[in-house]
Amino acid sequence: MRPELIHPMLVHFPIALLFTGSFIRIAALFTKKKKTYSFLLPASWMILGLGVIAAWAAIIAGEIARDIVAQTLENIQVLNKHDDHAYYTAYAFTLAVLCDVSRAFLVKQFKKKNLWIKRGIACAIWIFYLFGAYNLVLTGYYGGTLVYEEGAAVNASKK
Repeated sequence: MRPELIHPMLVHFPIALLFTGSFIRIAALFTKKKKTYSFLLPASWMILGLGVIAAWAAIIAGEIARDIVAQTLENIQVLNKHDDHAYYTAYAFTLAVLCDVSRAFLVKQFKKKNLWIKRGIACAIWIFYLFGAYNLVLTGYYGGTLVYEEGAAVNASKK
């Protein structure tokens, strides 16, 4: 088995989990006052947590694949951009989930007079989520460019 092929097998998990978790987190934001939808927030955290773990696993597999694939590429800059945006994605979602869960458990610490702190932290968390989602799209774009334009890890068909 070619070790560089483990990365493309793993990357679909963080893509699906991070996007799904983000959409559920947005739904939880808009339905937080309704008790029937109270499960959405912890569900989004679980899905996003699994997505973060999957993202870091994909990055580890990507580092292994990078060493093998980099030797065959003409334009190494595409690989560098793919790599950079993958790290930005993983860091942003890791920070967003950790801050989001921490804020929920520390919310009683903030009194009404510290409302601006609560709003500032919430705003920072959503910036992390948006930054992560944006970089997730760019990571996928550059990954597709690597495969379909640069021929990364693709063997020529034998006719």
